[in-house]
Amino acid sequence: MTDSPYRAFKEKLCTFADGQAGIRNPFVIAAVDPPVEHRVAERLSTWATGTDEIPLIDDDVTIQPVWLDELLPKTKVYDLSVALGSETNPEVIEGTMQDRLTGELVQEMVENEIADDRLETQQHVVLLLHLGSLYPFTRASELLDEIARRNVRSTIGIPFPGDIVGGKLNFFGGDSRRYYPAHQIDGQIREVHLQQ
Repeated sequence: MTDSPYRAFKEKLCTFADGQAGIRNPFVIAAVDPPVEHRVAERLSTWATGTDEIPLIDDDVTIQPVWLDELLPKTKVYDLSVALGSETNPEVIEGTMQDRLTGELVQEMVENEIADDRLETQQHVVLLLHLGSLYPFTRASELLDEIARRNVRSTIGIPFPGDIVGGKLNFFGGDSRRYYPAHQIDGQIREVHLQQ
């Protein structure tokens, strides 16, 4: 194993894609220093194309980046929030987004982003990128819960902007939450890990 959480994240995704059983589902979460979230996403996206970056991806494993910030405008709740705009107060819009966004994002993913046959196999890795763009409307745990409810069998990886504090996920310095069904990578991915 490595002392780089960035590399450990990729290695764990590959281990799950190769058939290792997860706690409940093959989910992997890694904390990312918020200022480097977008750089980490770009590097992961490049790795997903089969570059020579270690670990190398097995031929029978596929990796698909899903950009959450690009998925957001495809949801009905986003359209509703834009339409309401100045006609209602921000608290109502925020509440509506928090109530509906997670379900609609996952629905969009399973209906239009990920091929049906790939939803059924652990050998397909889905990277949920730019989670920070959805703050404060949804959290990694909510997305993973909804993905599990829809019986998606793909390996899911989420680099989230925040830290792990006492074994709990701390998203952008908010309340810390424990999320047992996901494998959590120790440490936080920082700038130095992208240079190794």
